[in-house]
Amino acid sequence: MFEKSMKIRKEKRITQKELAKISEVSLKTINRYENGIKISFSSEKKILENLNINFENLHTENIEKNKISFNKQAEEYEESKYINQKNSVIQLINKGYPYTGKRVLDLGAGTGFISREIAKLAKEIYALDISKAMINQIENLNKNNKLKNIIPVRGDAHNLEFDENFFDTVITRLTLHHLKDIDLVLKEIKKVLKNFGELIIVDIITSEKEEEADLQNNFNKIRDFSHNKFFNLNELKKKLKEINFCNLDIEIWKEDRIFEEWIKLSKYKDEDNVLFNIMKHFAINGIKLGLDLKYEDSKLSFKQKMVLIKVINIK
Repeated sequence: MFEKSMKIRKEKRITQKELAKISEVSLKTINRYENGIKISFSSEKKILENLNINFENLHTENIEKNKISFNKQAEEYEESKYINQKNSVIQLINKGYPYTGKRVLDLGAGTGFISREIAKLAKEIYALDISKAMINQIENLNKNNKLKNIIPVRGDAHNLEFDENFFDTVITRLTLHHLKDIDLVLKEIKKVLKNFGELIIVDIITSEKEEEADLQNNFNKIRDFSHNKFFNLNELKKKLKEINFCNLDIEIWKEDRIFEEWIKLSKYKDEDNVLFNIMKHFAINGIKLGLDLKYEDSKLSFKQKMVLIKVINIK
């Protein structure tokens, strides 16, 4: 999209400085965008709208990318140790305890791995995912495990079609970084969550250093085309506070990644070892990129920083 916007800007004979002024986006941000570096959703929207580029098509494109990516992953999704890590699952579940009598939304449920664990404790849990293949997996696994209090829902996190104040708890694990407009998603969550209800988030966060964060996001964009953006911790905290989620309870840890296993989950084929060699180059030159990159015994490994955030909804 940045290539199209740059082409249209030049056709209209608008300089970057002029576009910055009319779109109320900094010149630095426009320059980064036109160099293919990820910028915020709101800044991209302002730029495209001021160039008369249909922004709705961009949102639809993101949804379609998520559908395609996760339809491909569905069958073997739970086989990945990055998905079925018991410790982080227990950590998430304990953060929302007790669940007795509660109605829970699992936002970006995948195959329902988290939903099935919480179903043992909660009144009912709605497992929402954009992917039809993921929803099919949930339905099959519900039958196999004789679970009747999990309700599979195929839907978009940007438009939650539930009544206001419907849920006691909303959980979302490894989902936010795939979503195009996190601000809109958080507002949708706030709407369907009861007053004093709990939102529990688990996701990957980037380095606070801008250059490292850009590279971390670009690596993931190459590996999985449905990836949108990892945020740093301060960005997430700010977004939550801006729409009046309170009492932030935060835990941070790191998880080990092996390159081959990491790309396998997204079904990415690193033809000619392009991504491998880029990351290997940084590793052998001692450039950690906030990932503790290592290349030893012909193996490329790194660590991703994880965050668990629990907040209270105040209306």
